[in-house]
Amino acid sequence: MYDVRTKTFAAASLLAVAALVASSYAGPAAGSWAMWAVLCACVVVFAGGFPRLIGLPAPLPLGIVIALAGIGSATTAVVVPMPSPLQWMGAFCAVGVILVFLTQLLRGTGERQRLESTLGGCVGVLIVVFGSGWVGADRLAPNAADGSMMLLSGLSLAAAVLVSAINWPERMTGPLAMVAAVLVGGISSALSTDVSVVPGIVVGAVVGAVVVCLHVMLVSEASVLRGRAITAAAPGVPGAPTDHPADHPAPAPGNAVLDPWGAIAGGIAAVIASGALVYYTERLLLR
Repeated sequence: MYDVRTKTFAAASLLAVAALVASSYAGPAAGSWAMWAVLCACVVVFAGGFPRLIGLPAPLPLGIVIALAGIGSATTAVVVPMPSPLQWMGAFCAVGVILVFLTQLLRGTGERQRLESTLGGCVGVLIVVFGSGWVGADRLAPNAADGSMMLLSGLSLAAAVLVSAINWPERMTGPLAMVAAVLVGGISSALSTDVSVVPGIVVGAVVGAVVVCLHVMLVSEASVLRGRAITAAAPGVPGAPTDHPADHPAPAPGNAVLDPWGAIAGGIAAVIASGALVYYTERLLLR
């Protein structure tokens, strides 16, 4: 399935990665605070849209917890001395998970989708704390001197996003997006004077996998919503659910696609979730 939400996903991803890469060239005066500011903005937007992406009730408490976990992890990634800027990432993830459980306990017994909200909130926390890896990667010695690795990572991610947005079935765009990310990473590193080919290929494969997986999940969720709308328009379809509680009605026919904010959150998630993977890959492979 292909609709305007796929374009929204792609546009959000491209804007986020462009802003992050541009902030890495802010200069020594700004340090990594420029990237911190961009990352925090991405985290806040993601936290606002993520509960819509997975259809959770009571989105405000979960959004606040997700945003606080991401901003806290990003802040420590700036201020903690090198060589371990992400040493507090796990702590913020743990605290965020505890707060997610607490928000569901405070909702009270009998509230709907408490289990789904707990699991979804924990996933959201994990995604945003991974985003602090972009700040950590920016502080690595090769990138601190305005090296090419941040740009190369952004180009690989953008290539995967653009291929995923093609109006083809995801079984075709998925593998092609992975190939595009790896090729762009390898070619860009071959043209660069300060990055070898192997790190470029590995980083391309890593960010490509994240983009492809999140895009496929977004498309699958939209397909589920569309199926519910078909059921609402033509009750009695064999094997389709026919009961919809009053507080959670089926989507209206013709509108059974993801909320735009949900698509934006999905696009940003593809970028910020790559952060920790980019950081650890670059730390292992760059010398």
